[in-house]
Amino acid sequence: MSNIHVARPHHLGLEAARAEVERIAARVRDEYGADYHWSGDVLYFKRSGISGRIAVADDSMDLTIKLGLLLTAMQGQIEARLTRKIDEALARYEPKPPRAADG
Repeated sequence: MSNIHVARPHHLGLEAARAEVERIAARVRDEYGADYHWSGDVLYFKRSGISGRIAVADDSMDLTIKLGLLLTAMQGQIEARLTRKIDEALARYEPKPPRAADG
């Protein structure tokens, strides 16, 4: 088995971060048939060949995934895609820099 670990800081606060993780988990469930459930502030997910958890805190999220033997060969691709998707999701919530006044 191979493991993937991705940790990211965020500025969402706990409730907004949980809502974003829930949104992503529901999409993954619909697209890939993964089951998931919450235990406190940790979302656990599983489907054939993959299992993991996302721990959500006020200022960070921590994703750990275990890949089954058949998916081990795709670890790099899976990790790159997950990292990109997480970064894109979090970037939507980053404060925008103030615009210079037109003058």
